[in-house]
Amino acid sequence: MVGRVQTLAERTATDAGPAETGSIGPADVEAALLANYPALVRLAYLILPPALGRHRRVLAAHGVVQRALPDRRKLERLLARETDAADFIRRRVVQDAVRQAHARTSLLMLPQVWGLRLFPRSGAADDLALDQVMAGCSPEARATWALVRIERLDVAETERQLRAMGFDHATGAIREAAELDENAVASARGPLDAQVFDPCAVRLAPTDLLRRRARGRAVAIIVTTILAVLILLSLLLTAGRDQPAEATSAVTQGKSQLSADAVRRTGAVAWRDTARVDFTAWPARGGRVDDRELLSKALNAWSDGTLITAVAGTSTTAPAEAPQLLYAGDVDGAAVVLFHDGRRIARYTDRDGGKLVVARTDDADVTTAAAVAISDVPRGVRFLTAPWVATVGLRDLKDPDAPTAKLPWADGITGPVKPPAGDCSSWPALQLRSSEAIAEKHSFLVTHLGGLSPVHLTYLPPPSFGAARSPREATSGAALVGWSRTVCGLRSLQDRGVKSANNWTFAEQQLPDGTYGSWVCTRSDSWAGSGWASVKLFPAGLSGGRATNTAICSRFDQNVLATTAWTSPTGTTYLLAAGSRNVDRLTIGSQSVPGAVAAVPGRIASRVSGHLSTGGTITPLMK
Repeated sequence: MVGRVQTLAERTATDAGPAETGSIGPADVEAALLANYPALVRLAYLILPPALGRHRRVLAAHGVVQRALPDRRKLERLLARETDAADFIRRRVVQDAVRQAHARTSLLMLPQVWGLRLFPRSGAADDLALDQVMAGCSPEARATWALVRIERLDVAETERQLRAMGFDHATGAIREAAELDENAVASARGPLDAQVFDPCAVRLAPTDLLRRRARGRAVAIIVTTILAVLILLSLLLTAGRDQPAEATSAVTQGKSQLSADAVRRTGAVAWRDTARVDFTAWPARGGRVDDRELLSKALNAWSDGTLITAVAGTSTTAPAEAPQLLYAGDVDGAAVVLFHDGRRIARYTDRDGGKLVVARTDDADVTTAAAVAISDVPRGVRFLTAPWVATVGLRDLKDPDAPTAKLPWADGITGPVKPPAGDCSSWPALQLRSSEAIAEKHSFLVTHLGGLSPVHLTYLPPPSFGAARSPREATSGAALVGWSRTVCGLRSLQDRGVKSANNWTFAEQQLPDGTYGSWVCTRSDSWAGSGWASVKLFPAGLSGGRATNTAICSRFDQNVLATTAWTSPTGTTYLLAAGSRNVDRLTIGSQSVPGAVAAVPGRIASRVSGHLSTGGTITPLMK
């Protein structure tokens, strides 16, 4: 009788006893991987393309399984709602094997074996029949066949597993896998017999020794010849030429790299399994990603340096290496191409003869790389959202009590968003939520201030909420009320390359008439590192000073002091002063006032300073 393969669940139950319900940890998953290693390698081997050949395929299968576990911190996050270690590690192996099968040029064969060829024990005709039929199937279909035939999952459970792995065409994969059995694969017993077909039990054979020695001599001759030619060219090019050799080499290299064929592309699901969630994780999207003519036009526009607009002084120099393609398609009646070169975003639009906009995006993250303005027409601005954005809504920052409105959103592109009203009676902002694959229930706000990347809005609550820490997302009721009061001040920063803006309520003060006021510092940071800070007292809206090119109100300078003149309902004018948490004494003229806030009648022109509990003094922001 043919030996039957144990499933992962059976092997885990055999090794560890009855499964216990509840959460699992990294140690459980590692144990499941080690206990089920041969079965996992079998799954990966059957999913990978037969065209690789048995040697490369078995090495690739081992590599897939050995890379199945991410770093411990990410693994703990992924296991938060998992209860079955074997099921979890199986999904990871299947998901990575399918991804590697689609991106065959990126297969990493580890460990490498030099001078030897590795072959699993053969099932003879059965193996050949399986490879011939499965070679014409998609990786998803091979994964489906392996889960049903090897792991003995029913069709419904298999479809659920495929969808949990992020495969959009699970139904088609199941249908395609069913056709495999109709094409005589059902009778191929070799792959199902662990004693006959085991990718972990391999046979070693040497490569062609004579051919290998001949190739080694040929490679040595070629390398020597190339080195000699390079040395000769180097001597010739440095012998008094008008153009330095380095410049000539750079120009030649730049022209060869800025071609449609050299453009880099990221896999569709790479963002799910990376520690760098920014523009480098964006896949290439759009209906014209394979349009070489359009891509060449966009790259030439960047290389030529004509009709280029730089956001806030961004360098317009063409990239030294081939850029990454983010989008190529038609939006609002024009062809649009988005590139990313590691530190800048470039948007090419073929309207009006072709225009290119370049903006800085270095040090972007999950929020500041969440959207790009892909089209800016009189109807409004459309945004292309990151692949990790799960939901998109529209808020009016001037109406904090209004719920989030629906915004058309298809293929990652939003409907047009109108600019703020001229009288600032309304101010639109996108409320985005990240996929649970990278951050659970993480909602955040961004708003458009020109350029390409919208501004990330955050909020830091008043001292009464506890110790000042890092800014929070501006989605709470208090944060929305705060931004409804300060957002109009962002109009002066239009097209200034603003990356993020934060409202910090650094002090609260009881006023002489018994009411309370909040001192708010609005801090805006640019991609270039410069910053703007302005302070106001609310609800009166009185200005408390401002500063430019400063670190005040940022995490690098959390000591701030502001003053303003305030008139009470009885007509008395007061000098109000307020400092941040570390201010323990105020000096107003010759008068010393303990604490961080003070209200002194008259004395509007008095000099004010604040003493810090950490030592030293600070002065108020300039008006």
